[in-house]
Amino acid sequence: MTSLSLLLLQNGLPDLPVVLIEPHRNRGEIWRIKFNYDIDEPLSMSAEQASSLATDLHQIGADELADEIDDAVRSATRYSTMGSR
Repeated sequence: MTSLSLLLLQNGLPDLPVVLIEPHRNRGEIWRIKFNYDIDEPLSMSAEQASSLATDLHQIGADELADEIDDAVRSATRYSTMGSR
């Protein structure tokens, strides 16, 4: 079984408490998922990677974190479709 720490590390995230997970649009106008931390710089990843991470988190029982990521991915997907109209 994969640990939470290892799963976060494999996805380029520190094993620190996340203050906020939110969709954000980068300079290239691409919606990504941003992870905000109290004591570290925010990090972001593609919505596809974040969705895959959420699936893996659900599998190890980290449902609260996975649900926050799922919510951000849903919002990013919705925002990206609104901009293409």
